Amino acid sequence: MCLNGELIAEVRRGPVSGDECTQWIDGGGKILMPGLVNGHCHGDMTLARGLGDDMTLLEQIKAFDSHNWFCEYINDDDRYYARQLTYCEALLAGTTFICENMYWGLGNRSIRAMKDIGIKGALVEDIRHDFADPDSFVDGQVLRDFSAACRDAGLVPVIGLMAEEDYETERLRKAFSRLENLDALQTIHLAENEWRRDIIVSKYGMTPVTYLAHHGFLHDRLIGSHVVCVTENEVGLLKEAGVKVVNTPLCEMKIADGIAPVPEMVRQGLTVGLGTDGALWNNSNDIFREMKGMSLLHTISSGIRSLSKINILDMATINGAAVFGRESEFGMIKEGMHADMILIQTDKPHMQPLLVDRQENVTSAVIYSAIGADVTDVFVDGRRLVADGILTGIDVQSLYARVRHTAEKIVRNV
Repeated sequence: MCLNGELIAEVRRGPVSGDECTQWIDGGGKILMPGLVNGHCHGDMTLARGLGDDMTLLEQIKAFDSHNWFCEYINDDDRYYARQLTYCEALLAGTTFICENMYWGLGNRSIRAMKDIGIKGALVEDIRHDFADPDSFVDGQVLRDFSAACRDAGLVPVIGLMAEEDYETERLRKAFSRLENLDALQTIHLAENEWRRDIIVSKYGMTPVTYLAHHGFLHDRLIGSHVVCVTENEVGLLKEAGVKVVNTPLCEMKIADGIAPVPEMVRQGLTVGLGTDGALWNNSNDIFREMKGMSLLHTISSGIRSLSKINILDMATINGAAVFGRESEFGMIKEGMHADMILIQTDKPHMQPLLVDRQENVTSAVIYSAIGADVTDVFVDGRRLVADGILTGIDVQSLYARVRHTAEKIVRNV
């Protein structure tokens, strides 16, 4: 394969010799594949990794509400460096695009946190100043400026809406009206678990998806996060409206949110991507683990062939790109696409034997055997950001120290 700047110029069978290129990288014995897409992450919460173990989401809400999810004990610098550590972890594990669901905005520093690391991504700015105050809407001009700044930086702007416990018809109508002419995608935590679903059923006599559909709030620029508690009928409503879904299977298992009907979503043709959620709820930022988790979870819950290996690989690559409207740019190894790609080391016991002829097992190795630590090289727009397992130009040890200091500060207070 040959690159020309940020694009893939040529894909062909057989080796490329060093004298054909200005720079030649030997990928012999490695798997070349598209970079992975993490469609849902809260980078702020890397500073609280491990502090939510053995707790359901509802238990965490009750435990952490008094200090607003550690907000009283941290500052903007703490969150800035926590995000940067998140992006370093993601890159080293083969993720080339990540969606940052910000707990609190950092202004243009949100853009810098991502751009300085080099990863591609989407930034989610909440429509509220603070999610603890559901009616404190951010000024429309601020949202327009945010959207423009993201696009100028090559990032995808997304506006975050409220979770089910804050659904009020007039509040949502006001929110969706404010975003109607804004050049940005929207995301909403949707049908995340039983207790959140039951809040809407109790209040409106309808489930969250049916309620949003009833009021005309579902549309093709909306991304539903988690989408666990939905019926076959409701999957149809999401498909009809063009809503995209990002599911986080390991997080959903860890905090006991439930099992989303992903096989039904795939059967009906919904665009489904994968995410890790934040380190408070998942602990690791490794889409390889999410792929294996997705497969095993639905094998036991929906049947041995409920999801194919290709279904799952697509969720982590081309479908992840499609969630953010970027499927024409990345997510495949194809001439003319952006050179967002990774190399995976196969010279390891857990990756052998590797078969590439009539009975290939490369796809199986990627989904069931590989982990983020097997990634040796990561390219974003043709730039080699990880070389032989090392992040180039980033002082990761300094980030470790900064975020560890913040975590210790939190632990002293909670």
